[in-house]
Amino acid sequence: MSLKRECPLIPMGAVTGKPDRNMISETLTALREVGVTQYLVYPRSGCELEYLSPEWFDTCRIFFEEGERLGFTSMWLYDEFNWPSGQCGGKIMRENPDYALHYLQVLEESDGSFTFRKGCNPARPDVLNVDAMRAFLRSTHERYAEHFSPLFGRLIKGFFTDEPSFLYVWHGESIPGERLRIACYPGLEEEYTALTGNQLQNDIACCLKTGCDPFWRPFVYQLLGNRFRDAFLRPVRDWCTAHNLFLTGHLMDESSTGSSLAASGRPLEIIDQFTLPGMDEIFTRQFNDNMEWLTFATVEHGIRRTGNGGLAELFALGPCDMSLARMKKTMRLAGMFGVDHYVLAVAQLDMRGNVEKCNYFNPYSRTQPWFRALKLLGEDAALSADIAGKPFHPEIQIRYPGVPRLLNDLLMQLVERQRSWSVINAEESGSAAFILRLEQEGITEERSGRTWRSVEVFLNDLEKTSPLRVYVTESDGSRARDIFLRNYADGSIEVVNLSRSPQERALLLHRNGQAIPFPLAFDGTASFGGWKIELDRPNLKRLDFENGLCRVVVRENLPAVTLALRDYGGRVELRLDGKPIEAKSVCTSLPQGFRELYRETLPFDLPAGEHRFEMAAVTRDYLYLPCAFLTGEFSDQGDGLARYAGDGAGLGNYIGKLSQQGEVDIPADATLLRLETDNLFSELFLDGESLGERAWAPFAWRIPERFADRRVQLRLERYTSCGPMFGTRAFEPEVAGSDWGQTYAPQGGIPHPVTEPVFE
Repeated sequence: MSLKRECPLIPMGAVTGKPDRNMISETLTALREVGVTQYLVYPRSGCELEYLSPEWFDTCRIFFEEGERLGFTSMWLYDEFNWPSGQCGGKIMRENPDYALHYLQVLEESDGSFTFRKGCNPARPDVLNVDAMRAFLRSTHERYAEHFSPLFGRLIKGFFTDEPSFLYVWHGESIPGERLRIACYPGLEEEYTALTGNQLQNDIACCLKTGCDPFWRPFVYQLLGNRFRDAFLRPVRDWCTAHNLFLTGHLMDESSTGSSLAASGRPLEIIDQFTLPGMDEIFTRQFNDNMEWLTFATVEHGIRRTGNGGLAELFALGPCDMSLARMKKTMRLAGMFGVDHYVLAVAQLDMRGNVEKCNYFNPYSRTQPWFRALKLLGEDAALSADIAGKPFHPEIQIRYPGVPRLLNDLLMQLVERQRSWSVINAEESGSAAFILRLEQEGITEERSGRTWRSVEVFLNDLEKTSPLRVYVTESDGSRARDIFLRNYADGSIEVVNLSRSPQERALLLHRNGQAIPFPLAFDGTASFGGWKIELDRPNLKRLDFENGLCRVVVRENLPAVTLALRDYGGRVELRLDGKPIEAKSVCTSLPQGFRELYRETLPFDLPAGEHRFEMAAVTRDYLYLPCAFLTGEFSDQGDGLARYAGDGAGLGNYIGKLSQQGEVDIPADATLLRLETDNLFSELFLDGESLGERAWAPFAWRIPERFADRRVQLRLERYTSCGPMFGTRAFEPEVAGSDWGQTYAPQGGIPHPVTEPVFE
């Protein structure tokens, strides 16, 4: 499955009253006139149709028929009436009261002892109950499939699930003496004992009596998270995938460590279950000290792991006079964390839902006199969606969960110091320069083993040992506060204003030895262009076979790839996913000296998923005469193949010419330009004029006076060796059979596919 690029705005279309075809057509027509191509059908307060009745499905059909007629390309289904998901408008609990959410309650008696009781919240579904969630799937998803399965994967792109959680244990008044209430399921206490060797009730009582840190919580959250994943998220995801649909939506209370753990148990693993991970930022916070950085970080983790993009539900709490600049800013922030679908909450057909949902209101409909400005908002949202797809390499990665008070403070201070960061789970290896673990004693950097007692001490040390290469200052040279900055792999930079001051700011962006002045409005954003890395030939991937089999993961559909199969030293015949491969064309994708010994397939499309390349007969794979190459315009960043984005990422096996192009401002006093070329043969051009070739250090070029104090087009052409085409795995001793090949093996890859000029 993959999603095509389109207008990323998705009105959250609250179906109110009993709309007829005329009303639905008028609503969708107005949205199409402002460029909207997506719509979420949302059963909500104010709807006067019986949920999931024949009349409801007839109305949905009108939405789909009119949407397709008008040129909508993506319609989305909301999987509940109101929220939270999992209850089918309450039907699940009405039909079987045991499907309500169960909890363990702790009461303190007058003598100081503790009593444990079990109960349930009859108003909330038990997302820890496998049978209850099967009933939810049957009652909701299967019903939609009965009516609309021919549209699945074509017009209807997925299901939106809203705040499923086991946190909803509270209902009504708390009982006198109540000290604790947590979700539970049959077998929880036995699993706790198997995990810890202790009795859960004894551990809870001990902590309550002594006031010590509740050491039992992480184990219970782990068990609840596993159960939530297995009972709800995985079955729903698997059902959607089997029906060619995405699972999207968002979790409950992602904004802090404590609330997120209490709501989902294992937030990062849970968000990774979504095939289009989502978040909500319905408060539309604007400032660093109240921003939901952990919410953004959580969805970014899921987006990075799934590779399909992400979604955000935005703006629902209003106010209804929110400025369009604030909306733009929020979508830009979401885009900087990988989110490329923006749900406009809420787009009511009419306002009768305000009777029940009476405390907040922010319509994305013709109610707003500025409605036609959605066209401009959609155009800017498309820029945010483009930013979402850019490779980003954080300087710092933080293991989550950690000590709650440290994590939230650390994220806020990292933003304040303009440092780049992301979160990772306990099992990930991490790729950043600093991998941080937050503990009661302070912050530990895992690679070096260094420990700092506080966030402030760590950040001050970081300023001394790892100065920023790209940063923003005030006009007086002091480090700018209250901004969010990200520097992308292609050299582009995004800046968002988080200041409370309504005044426009005069700032300086520092990069490449330059200080570039720029204004930043209240609620404003600023973009600085990056680099384009063009290739003069297809990328290559050596197929590394083990016992005649090679598996390749493809993250998104790849058009026009080819296979080059060896003809010499043992003719290679392959099957792709069980089907024989025909390679009868003259090979053109490999360099001279190799192309004469290979034959090539015609171009074909390789869909997303895992693919099996099997030898018809096992043939020797020589170190420097491989059996087969996959060729095409793709990148390989280790977690699968994706379309090459022109950013230099994923070119570890590329051989040929790389042309890096972009605009730069030459300082008035600069006389020399240096570039990190990875010791590759290079030629530098300014405004099309060659400044000469370099084959070894120093890779520095004198700048002609006529270019001083000018903005010019820079092009750096670099030429690799043939070494990267052979990869690295074939040279590993356990594969090659000895360490001889590894001793003289090419190192492969291009450490700096994007290089920044330094002026002197």
